[in-house]
Amino acid sequence: MDIKTHTEKRENVIVLTILQEKLTHHHAAPLKEQIFLEIAGGNNRIALLLKNVKRIDSSSLSAMLFGKRQTTQAGGDLVLIAVQPEVKSMIRIAQLSHVFRIFPTIDEAVAFLKEKNKSTD
Repeated sequence: MDIKTHTEKRENVIVLTILQEKLTHHHAAPLKEQIFLEIAGGNNRIALLLKNVKRIDSSSLSAMLFGKRQTTQAGGDLVLIAVQPEVKSMIRIAQLSHVFRIFPTIDEAVAFLKEKNKSTD
């Protein structure tokens, strides 16, 4: 199963908008692949916009964790934007609150990633 997304680049940051309302095990592999392809293309700063996502399972959380590890290894980072309450709760239950930086807006996430990686520009 594919995952519905929209990708845009803002100031050398990939903003990947997830258009799915639910992220399940069916979406985990395509999400990992999309993140991997961005990194392989030289994009190590990724912000996942989750404003449309109402529910997420552990497989999709694992895919996001994969993305976090891969971007970090590539000298960048992966952050989350506009995380809905149920998804935030799953992140907390999975004890990943300390792993993911969460921002309310795209502009704040882009500013953070841009500042964090200024030395690599």
